[in-house]
Amino acid sequence: MTSLDDDPILGRFFDTPEKKAKWLARIRIGYILWIFFVVIGIMSLLIWYFLK
Repeated sequence: MTSLDDDPILGRFFDTPEKKAKWLARIRIGYILWIFFVVIGIMSLLIWYFLK
């Protein structure tokens, strides 16, 4: 398997450049949101620990 286009399961989601760009944008947004929530969670734990 050399690329996502050749994958039997994921190939249908990445078979055209438009679909690939759309999915990469969604993945990027999800990654940014994940980092945001991790930072908020760590900050809230630190605040809870220091105010306890």
